[in-house]
Amino acid sequence: MNARIFAFFAALLVFVAAAYLEIKPVDPSDLRAAKANARPPAAAPLAARTVPRGAAAPELLRRAAAAPARHSLFSELEHARSYRALYERLRGSAEGSTAEGLYMQYAILRKCATVTDRPFRRPAPKPLGERREEFLKALAQDDPQRGKRIAAFEGSAVDHCAGFEDVKVTREDLEKLLEQSADEGDPKARAASVEQQIWKERHNGQWSSATLSDSQISTLEQAIGSKDPEAMVLAGRLLSNSWPNLTLKVGGVDAQSVEPRAFYNAWQVVACEYGYGCGADNPRLQSECAFNARCDAQSLPDYLYYYASTPHESELLTRYESVLRGAIENGDWSQLVVSRGPRMPGQTTYVFGGRG
Repeated sequence: MNARIFAFFAALLVFVAAAYLEIKPVDPSDLRAAKANARPPAAAPLAARTVPRGAAAPELLRRAAAAPARHSLFSELEHARSYRALYERLRGSAEGSTAEGLYMQYAILRKCATVTDRPFRRPAPKPLGERREEFLKALAQDDPQRGKRIAAFEGSAVDHCAGFEDVKVTREDLEKLLEQSADEGDPKARAASVEQQIWKERHNGQWSSATLSDSQISTLEQAIGSKDPEAMVLAGRLLSNSWPNLTLKVGGVDAQSVEPRAFYNAWQVVACEYGYGCGADNPRLQSECAFNARCDAQSLPDYLYYYASTPHESELLTRYESVLRGAIENGDWSQLVVSRGPRMPGQTTYVFGGRG
């Protein structure tokens, strides 16, 4: 009997002790100590912070990164801090009379000159000093990427059009340069001519009905087939736009309608593989780092794949890039199908590129 009583009280003591430990108030000093000793997890690299993608993605990005730079007048323009010097070199020279030289003059004047009969005026940019002051004022002192963002700002905050304040042209002057360049065979000019034809229709009141004709699509295919990377971007963004009676599909017999943003991103990645300026000094890359703190991407394809796409769009980008590269290398466009017919009501409309 005594043994049973002893066992009962021993069990009761254990139960009471356990209950006390369960409901025991926490000492605030213990919480502070635990918080002080806790270490935040180390920041994962860019690729590890994203949703896992298909195995083809790293190969696509490596291929684009390894592409050699393409030496051309357009690549000079991409890296020029001042367009005036290049324009003066081309104007009235034998180099400026070539197909690409004419297109470069068109591109520079369209961007920098005062077009006297243009129905709108581009606002003059703020002085660099004022822009720098505003940027630094908004950038936190403890921003972990402060150094990278300042460097990116300085790399992108360049007034390429300095010295063009006294240069005036008409739209007819620009059209003549573009037409001459296209007639001489420059693929960029041919793609840009199609874009300007569409914008002219829109300015004439056909905003909702302007579309690509079969002959214009053929012109874009030829421009892309030249392997000129800028022509690929120009033609690719037109083919990626939404049209009232035209849908582009990928996949041959079981073709599916392209998703415009992923399709346009794929065109840009393909252009990078053919020498488009997609390195760390790419203007979009620098701007995104400076103003949006997206500084981990090492190239434009990195940015398009990891930052500018959803996981679904990244998978599509990989698929589209493979199809487009095959079409360019082999001249086989059978995987791309043009379907004529009305668009689905309420479908999102995409228009890439600026005004005409």
